[in-house]
Amino acid sequence: MKLLRTKARGLRVLGLAFASASLIAIAGWRVSQAQSDDVDYVPVATSINAMMVALVDHAAHEIWEAGSAQSLTGRDWQTVEQHAIQLIASGTLVSLGGTGVADEGWAMAPAWQDWTQEMTDGAIAALAAVEDHDQSALNDAGGMIVNSCEGCHEAFKPDSPTEGIMHIPHYED
Repeated sequence: MKLLRTKARGLRVLGLAFASASLIAIAGWRVSQAQSDDVDYVPVATSINAMMVALVDHAAHEIWEAGSAQSLTGRDWQTVEQHAIQLIASGTLVSLGGTGVADEGWAMAPAWQDWTQEMTDGAIAALAAVEDHDQSALNDAGGMIVNSCEGCHEAFKPDSPTEGIMHIPHYED
């Protein structure tokens, strides 16, 4: 009887392994189909400057402020987590270029790609700090982000905002 149960269990494991391998193979095929060269991608429909002001500046400032705060509540950690994720995604977006006059040239420059990767790495470090609730590591991640912002601005945008877009819009009528 024990031999039959062991054999049945072995067959179930073998069946599950086969089913899992089949699903992985199908999923891999679908991914390769989705990544084929004939796929059209949605172009970024705004300028890098607009993305920087609306996404990057806001998220980065929240991370910097949280890193140097006296303490963070559970809600603060959740907010910083969202901003770290926003900044990670923004790194990909700004690396693609946009509709601004200089955007295509920036996105084609290897140094631009390096700076966007450094910003993304800082945001990934911030997300790891959030997961550990490590405010010192969050402060260090904020420093990485500051360094990437300052270095990139020095290389690509030494003058103040272009396109008339400011960091914090003031809606006063």
